[in-house]
This record gives sequence, structure tokens and C-alpha cells, in this order.
Amino acid sequence: MNYLSGDYLHGNHAGRLAPVALAVLMLVLAGCAPLPVKDAPPTFAAARTADLVPDAASSAPAASAAPVLGDYGDAQLTRLVALALKDSPTMAVAQARVRQAEAAAGETESAAGANLALDGQATREHYPEHSLYPPPIAGSTRTSGHVALDFSYDFDFWGRNRKALDAALGRVAASRADAQAAAATLATSIAKTYFQWQAADQHLRIAQTIETQRQALVERQARRVRAGLAPGADLAPLNADAAAPRQSIVQLETQRAQAGRQLQALVGVQALPAIEPMPLPTPAAIPDAAVRLDLLARRPEIAAARDRVQAALKDVDSQRAAFYPDINISALAGFDALQLGSLLHGANRETAVTPAIHLPIFDAGRLRAGLDARRADVALAVAQYDQALQQAVGDVNDATVRLQGAQREVAPLEGQRRGRESDLASARAREQAGLIDGQQRLVDELVLTSLQDAEVNLRLQTLLARIDLDHALGGAIPQSTAPADVASTAR
Repeated sequence: MNYLSGDYLHGNHAGRLAPVALAVLMLVLAGCAPLPVKDAPPTFAAARTADLVPDAASSAPAASAAPVLGDYGDAQLTRLVALALKDSPTMAVAQARVRQAEAAAGETESAAGANLALDGQATREHYPEHSLYPPPIAGSTRTSGHVALDFSYDFDFWGRNRKALDAALGRVAASRADAQAAAATLATSIAKTYFQWQAADQHLRIAQTIETQRQALVERQARRVRAGLAPGADLAPLNADAAAPRQSIVQLETQRAQAGRQLQALVGVQALPAIEPMPLPTPAAIPDAAVRLDLLARRPEIAAARDRVQAALKDVDSQRAAFYPDINISALAGFDALQLGSLLHGANRETAVTPAIHLPIFDAGRLRAGLDARRADVALAVAQYDQALQQAVGDVNDATVRLQGAQREVAPLEGQRRGRESDLASARAREQAGLIDGQQRLVDELVLTSLQDAEVNLRLQTLLARIDLDHALGGAIPQSTAPADVASTAR
């Protein structure tokens, strides 16, 4: 007599399976990839006030407030920069890279969300007579159909997809900072070339004045020779001196034309707008070391390097999450029939729900290699950040030293000019009183004009150093000319 009921057999069977299931679970957990430890935060290089060139001890105080970088008070230059930022191929390339990074971030975001798709197919098939299908299907030719809504969702409990999206967004921020850096570099090149054009134009006009003054000395000496008041041998050196400015005029005309062509190439237009001669502006005071340090942290190259470090760290977090189980669910609802004509009959409806779990087993080598690769990316990004910071500090110090040196030359040159102006005024007074002839006045005018030429050159060198300093501090783009995407990055 059998005393064992079906419930007893079922319970006994389940009791025997429980230890087996527990053993399988323990084996699975033992075979899982060992979870990596959390990485220590990376160590970044830091700039200090002591790393920067100290404030100069001079009569011109350093600016203690943040200056308006890249604004030199020249409307023509502002228009040229705005035109270049709008139409330059350089900016087109930079903005294309921004859009590329944004598209990659969009792909990452869409891959992490829920998916819903409508799938349909019709298949014309001849079924073999001796196979899995019984008559009347066996040996017949039929058109089968399938249509269904497919749904899937990854729960992302461990944040793998979220961290991947954060990394992609970090790369978008880095690409925007790169675009701002490209705009600043372009604006810097345009500003320097523009002021070189203006300086060449001023040097040209001064050279023409010197030519006229030297010719006046030759004519005066020729009159003295004709009157028998001076030997004819004195004319030869004066004629040689009068011919020298002509060579300088030709060279300066060439320099001005070259600067115009360079501006045209930088702005990226077929015809450069006519440039009106303008005096060179006086550069603003050098910001003090504390302000320079604060501005240095906003430099777009440093911001881009910092964003890439953050993106690389998010990639590490995403790769670490791959060591955890991946849990997702999929479902479908639709119709499936061996006869297309009866596809939408209620009897042919099809539904399914499939929860799934993926647990990495015995592939710790592959996962750890991927994690090590992402950690190497972090190390590279940190090294590039340190390199960018070191380069930025060097650029700021180089421009500061040049600017301080040029500013120290201003006072001695102004002293020489005031002395020559006094000499010229005295010579004119004595000439009007009949005490001397015009020889001394002409010589003093010539010397004063040469000093004006030296002042233009010093003003240009000071201005170029100031432009380089603005660029090194992350500026050189007037806010009124910055395109919307570049300006938003700056903020």
C-alpha cells in the first residue's frame, strides 16, 4: 500500500532540491568577479600666488579688481573679432566637435532608458514532410506572420548607465571649453595682428616725416654751399641720410600689407573691411598676483582638462558597476500565426514577461582589464591637467615679465621726449630772435620725430604683452563679441 501522497512527494522533492539550489548559489557567488576597492581621489597640482611673478614695485599700482580681459577700446577690432568668431573655419571646427560630443552624450542617454519597439514580419516558407511539424503543416507551403510590441528596461541599480552618461556630459563640457579656448586663441591672434597693422601704419607716417625733415636739411645745406658758406663735401653725408628713410618706407609698406593679409586669413573672409588708422591704446594696469591666480583658474584649457579628469573618473565608476549583477526586464505583446490571414485572431495572441539577471562569473580578468584601462585614462587626464596648469602659469609669468619690463621703459623714454621738446622750443625761440639759423631747429625736430617712432614701438610691445597676458588668464574675447555657446561656457 502506498502511503505517499502527491503533496508529500512534491514537498519531499522540494526539500531535496533546496540544498542543491543553495550549493549552486554559493558556487555562483564564489565564481563572481571580486569587487574592486574604491579608488582614492586623484591628487592635482595646484597653483599658488608664490608661483606667479610678484607685483612690480613701481609708481603704477597693480589692479586689485578683475579686469575686463580682451577689451582694448577699439571698435574696429571688436567688429573683426565678432566676424571671425561667426565665420572662421577655426570656430566651425571647434563647434563641430562640441556637437559631436553632444551627440555622443545623447546616444549614451538613450541607451540607458526604456525601449519600446513595434516588430512585424511575414515569412513565406515550405515546411518539410519529416520534421517537427505534423500534418497538415508538414509538406505544405504557408505564409506565417508575427507582430508584437517589444519592451525592455535595465534597472541600473548600481549606476553603470548613469555614470556613463555623467562621463559623456563631462566630455561635452570639455569640448565646450576647448571651443572657448579656440575662440580666445583666434581673438588673440587677430588683436595682435591688428595692432601690428596700426603700428606699421604709424611707423610709416613717421618715416615719411623723417624723410621730409632730412630732405629739408639737405636743401638748407645746399643753399649754404651755393652761397659759399659751407664746403660742398658736407652735402654727401646729408644726401645719404636723406635716402635712408626711403628704404624704411618700402619695408613698412610691406609689413602693413602683410599684416592686412594675415588679418584677412584669420578673420576668414574674402574681402577684409577697410581699416582706419587709429592710435594704439594704453594697456590696462597689470592685475595683482591674487587676481591673476583667480583668473588663471578660469582659463578654458584648464577647465577642459579638469572636465576630462571628471569624465574619466565617471568612466571608472561605470566600469566598476559592471562587477555587480545586471538586472533587466523585457516583455512583449502581440500576435503570432502560421497563417497570415488569421494573424490578428484572438487565439493567436502572444504575451511574455522575462525578468533577467546577468552575473559576471569567471571573467574577472576581462572586467579588471577594462577597469585598469579606465584607471589609466584617469592618470593620463590628471597628468594632462597638471601639464596644462604648468603651461598656464608659465604663460602668465612670461607675459607679466614682458609687460612689467615694457612699462619700466616708459618713464625714461618720456623723459627723453620732454627734454627734446624743451630743446626744440628753445631752438625755435632763438631762431625767431635771430640768434641762430634753422639748422639746430631742424636737427631737434628730427631727433624728436625719432623718439616718437621709439614710443610707438614701445607702445606696441607693451600692448602685445598685455594681449598675451589676457590670453594666458583665459580672456582675450570681448564679451560683446562672444557667440552664445562660447559665452555660456565662460559663465
